[in-house]
Amino acid sequence: MEERSAARVRNELMADMAGVLAESETLRRQAGANMIVQDLSAELRLTLDPRSDEPLTLWARRLVRTCAEADEGLQTLARCLGYAEQQSSSVLALWRLVDEWDAMAFFKGGDLHPLRPALRRIRSTALLTALARRASHSRVQELEEWCDTGWEVFLHLAGNNTAADELPSSLAFLSLAAQHLVKEGRTEEAEELRRWNRKQAQLCGLTEVMADWQQDDFAPPGEPSLHPAYLLIQFEPDGVEPDRFYVSHWRQSDSDGWHPIPGETEKLHRDELAAKVDFLVERAEERWTDLRQPVVIELVLPWSLLAEPVEWWHRETDTPVPIPLAMDYSVVIRSFERLRKAAWHRAWNNRWRRLKDRPAESRPHWSRPEQSAFHLERELKEDDQVVCLVLSEPPGTDSPTAQAEFVAALRAGVPALLWDRRGPGTDFREAAADILQDRGLSRLLDHTRRWRNEALALGPEGWDGHVGRHLALLLDDPERLPGPPAPAGGPEGDGADAG
Repeated sequence: MEERSAARVRNELMADMAGVLAESETLRRQAGANMIVQDLSAELRLTLDPRSDEPLTLWARRLVRTCAEADEGLQTLARCLGYAEQQSSSVLALWRLVDEWDAMAFFKGGDLHPLRPALRRIRSTALLTALARRASHSRVQELEEWCDTGWEVFLHLAGNNTAADELPSSLAFLSLAAQHLVKEGRTEEAEELRRWNRKQAQLCGLTEVMADWQQDDFAPPGEPSLHPAYLLIQFEPDGVEPDRFYVSHWRQSDSDGWHPIPGETEKLHRDELAAKVDFLVERAEERWTDLRQPVVIELVLPWSLLAEPVEWWHRETDTPVPIPLAMDYSVVIRSFERLRKAAWHRAWNNRWRRLKDRPAESRPHWSRPEQSAFHLERELKEDDQVVCLVLSEPPGTDSPTAQAEFVAALRAGVPALLWDRRGPGTDFREAAADILQDRGLSRLLDHTRRWRNEALALGPEGWDGHVGRHLALLLDDPERLPGPPAPAGGPEGDGADAG
């Protein structure tokens, strides 16, 4: 195949981008084109020509060229089209071309098309995600929606930042992709990738760095990971309007470390929270179609929401038979107050570390309703092996006793709390004793889910009478903290270096 010059590659890419814009439903309409121009002008701080009576393709070509000459101009163009069309086929096609433009610039105008046939045959989302994580030192956790083959992943990684002492992520990805092709018996294609990779490393002065690149510890996806994936959803009180909350969320599916990916933040009324959780779960499932590990949903709740039976909020509420979250997921609560109160974190971290080092010595503690909160906290702080406190009253109510008991547990650093939302009864004491039969934290979630499954087996007509329907488990891991949320009302935080 004839190698194309840098000028030809650039011209062909701009022509392809213009063609995508000309096919866009938004730009075909005068009002839509005006809106895109306004958004672009505001973000790029440029004066752009409005759409005229000339052929749409010619106007789009001038628009693309103007954006290409501006810093981050083409990325801004794709983003502005996304404002209007979300993840339409035009938006995805434009992002693919923008990534190729950035990759071409990274490789000094070199023709990348010889790599395309082999890389396009790698289509497993699970494999591509694993390769991208390994190549990027876990900076990329999820793939963008337009990165559906190895070709698109390679181009996207070429536009990402790399530390000065690291092999660029795109070259590392090619190295791993070649290794995969060898295992698939496609040795000629693998050697083509390796030759190209070696040439680029030599041109960039990275021959020694390439030689040091270690692949031995990379294992493609096979057996399901023992590490769960997490969907964290946080509800932060507005502070002014008591029935409104800022809802933030993070996804985490990396088995090699804790790298939560933030999503958007929205301000919602209390009545809208359950529907928002349903929406976020569906979005996560769309992202995790090839995920093999189990999924845990963690809901970071303030005091005012602790009485909500969040484990039994419905998913797929637009179907004839919605189902509770507890049917498909392990659901746990986390404390918003503890996450925000840094003065409580030293005790929390210290107790957690001791429990990890000596799990066999850990034990539960049962709060007694007649005991004062002062003496409860004193007892907890005297026994640093307490892993879980069984509450005598359900939190999230107007009860001063319940609030004092809850705060005592948080100040003492106890990572797990267990309660019955109805208030303790004989059936709860039996269930709690069963849940706490094992030392440490490892089986708390499994045992709690087993009791919930027993309630589910009775169906909606009978589960309210079963203790499993009313069990609440707060399980706080200080080593798994949510990252900063995306700005309120901002775009979904799934892009940039998050992959």
